Amino acid sequence: MRTDLKKIAVIGGGPMGLAVAYELTLNGFQPILFEADDRLGGMAACFDFEGLQIERYYHFHCLSDYAFFDLLDEIGIQNELNWKQTKMGFYYNGRLYKWGSLSSVIQFSRVPWISRVRYLFHAARCLTIQNWLHLDKITATKWLKEWLGEKGYQVLWEKLFAYKFYHFSDQISAAWIWSRIRRLGKSRRYLKESLGFLQNGSQQLINEMGNVITSGGGEIKLSTPILGIKPNEESGGILKTERGDESFDLVISTIPLPLVGNIFRASNIDDSIVAIYENLNSVACACVVLKTRCQITENFWTNINDSRFAIPGVIEMSNLRELSSHICYIPFYMPGDHPDYQRPNQSFISDAWDCIKALNPNLNDKDLISAHCSRYRYAQPVCGINFKDKLPPINPFNGVFTLDTTAYYPEDRGISESIGFGRNLVRQILNS
Repeated sequence: MRTDLKKIAVIGGGPMGLAVAYELTLNGFQPILFEADDRLGGMAACFDFEGLQIERYYHFHCLSDYAFFDLLDEIGIQNELNWKQTKMGFYYNGRLYKWGSLSSVIQFSRVPWISRVRYLFHAARCLTIQNWLHLDKITATKWLKEWLGEKGYQVLWEKLFAYKFYHFSDQISAAWIWSRIRRLGKSRRYLKESLGFLQNGSQQLINEMGNVITSGGGEIKLSTPILGIKPNEESGGILKTERGDESFDLVISTIPLPLVGNIFRASNIDDSIVAIYENLNSVACACVVLKTRCQITENFWTNINDSRFAIPGVIEMSNLRELSSHICYIPFYMPGDHPDYQRPNQSFISDAWDCIKALNPNLNDKDLISAHCSRYRYAQPVCGINFKDKLPPINPFNGVFTLDTTAYYPEDRGISESIGFGRNLVRQILNS
């Protein structure tokens, strides 16, 4: 066990940063966690939606989220995790279809019969692939077209990529989409999708982790963005905040890597190092949350393929988690420099509501009770081919570590993956 680490800083209070600070606390250290936001949680952070504490961005849990399960057991809230068999839909050219089951795919006549069969075989194949490195060398669009054909890809996938990645669509690695398909495929019981949720949402886990950290002598500094990082000659670094400078023996950053690039540039770090961080692309998200008087559909997730709406999907959280109101999420993804990202919140809310009314024509404007829109500039990393080779070193300076959700590529952003990676990194550092 390392005994030379007297002061440790953790940058970022999302699931990964909390997991890092939590693991340090379990090992007898008293980390100081810096979070730029006014609350913990990152993309899992919650807000008060007219008396309902709910995440700003949607989250769910899968049967393979083992690191998440282990943490729940440790902090004693494993009984708060519930499971539900969920339904899926597919909205295409003005009509809502059932989706996700064997029969619904076979009956979907909008693509050739052979594409439907190959779609099912492809989903099954994703479960059996163990070595994904060959998928890192080809694009997702090429891989999916080879399996489904042009028509199958156009109907089933093209809009999902276009409305999430825009001009990056043809750059995404096949390994990235494989990991997403596999994760959901593994979350099935008797061929039916089963997803999990905490009884009181992600805030329950965030609060418990924060309590462990502070009870162990650690400190959490909210509304404290890091303005600069100056590596020490021996180990660690000096962090600059609006409250002054402070030196640490170990610094572990869990904020998006492009933000680290900005901080390094402001700290006069060598341009060749800064460029590796700044050259990583991410798409932003404006996520609308709606409260409605009635249920929209019976689905938890509905894929959208309709030229009227630049929306990849609608997520009805109240069809998964037991809530007092009907709640749905409608995410709008786009590059942060896209003109649409500058639209006012009400513009996104209006588009989201138009989409919801198209899904359920029985709704009218009086059925919308309230709406909220949250934004996150670095919501989704753009994981291109040979992505691992493009990432900066996780340990660019002695005693300074920089990691975000790309660290566990090809797995996509996830609470369980962030927890597992963050805790394992701490164990490696302390045993080095």
